[in-house]
Amino acid sequence: MRILIFSDLHSNLEALSALNMCETPPDALFFLGDAIGYGPDPAACVAWLRAYVQHAVRGDHDHATATGAEFAASAEDDALARATCEHTLRQLRSDDLRWLAALPTTARIELGGARFFLAHASPRAPLTRALDIATASENSLRAEFEGIDADVILLGHTHVPAIRRAGSAHLVNPGSLGQPRHGSPSATYAVWEDGHLQIKHIDYDSHPTQNKLRLMMLDPEITERLEEILAHGI
Repeated sequence: MRILIFSDLHSNLEALSALNMCETPPDALFFLGDAIGYGPDPAACVAWLRAYVQHAVRGDHDHATATGAEFAASAEDDALARATCEHTLRQLRSDDLRWLAALPTTARIELGGARFFLAHASPRAPLTRALDIATASENSLRAEFEGIDADVILLGHTHVPAIRRAGSAHLVNPGSLGQPRHGSPSATYAVWEDGHLQIKHIDYDSHPTQNKLRLMMLDPEITERLEEILAHGI
């Protein structure tokens, strides 16, 4: 069995198209949240997720935009999220917003003989507290994952890909398909295939996405920062 795992699409249709171009249809798709925010194509991205993803959890951008709650982000990212929220709301239909708001914050799935646990930011606070599995201490990981009976624990939110072992479980962050922050502009995702895990990178042309950002009528410094993220992954 082959499962594609991705997160933090952030309304980037070109990155999603690149994933479709380089991967054959898997047995299942897992999405770890943040379909929207920052990018120019929320409606098309949500439509694709609703049509093709079997298992998805809600991200903090999905939650804030669909419910009117505050964004859970750093000061800089909060400014970017607020600046692009109006564009997102103009594009999404009411049933898209209801779908986003109804996504679970965590999910437990059994497939291919393995037990998966899905959350966006962290198991204990899936919408508010980031957990960097690459740098967290063993003690903090044990405390965070205590009581979670899973072979593979999947988290997003940090936009930085990582795979780590904690006890008998594999911890995986696939990074961000739509807005990389790992020092490279490549889109990243993860693949689970018959018990084997791998992070994959896609080098795609982000210029069309950047061009669309310039048409969103944002403040110039907001547009410049969003373009910089896409161009350099920082």
